[in-house]
Amino acid sequence: MFVRHSVHINQPVAATTEALMSGPRKWFPRLSGRNVGSVGLHIAGVPVRKRVVVTVGEPVKTATWTIIPLDWKATFPGTRLFPSMTGRIEIAPVDKGVSRLTVSGMYEPPLGKLGRQLDETVMNGIAEATVRELAESIAKRIEAAASRSEKQKRPEPGGPFGPLTAPARRLD
Repeated sequence: MFVRHSVHINQPVAATTEALMSGPRKWFPRLSGRNVGSVGLHIAGVPVRKRVVVTVGEPVKTATWTIIPLDWKATFPGTRLFPSMTGRIEIAPVDKGVSRLTVSGMYEPPLGKLGRQLDETVMNGIAEATVRELAESIAKRIEAAASRSEKQKRPEPGGPFGPLTAPARRLD
């Protein structure tokens, strides 16, 4: 089954790409040193999460967009009860100051025929909610990092000497 969710980020594509290229530990939620993170959703305001092993592939980058392959598989216990996901994260421009982050992927429902039947009634909605929450979480982290980076690049008013505080005078 295919799932996808996109989020707009109020930062230019160059800044969001730079933040994405800084590595998954900066933007994948709760990712440990052993590439174990957690994904999930909120049910009635309560977070429901599953620990997953995350594999991040080599980025594919052009002048305007970046794609990073991304897979995850549930950790024990539950490796056969939860689907694994094969997908990607994409950053693309919307306009000069806005980027779009998309998390998309394919998963195979676990448990064979029973799993496919459950997927039609319940599990696809859970997968869509999980990808939506993941995309929104990554987008927040990317936007914060891009914003910090953009602020560091902006020159201060008045140039290297600081703000100009002396009032202007007319010369007559």
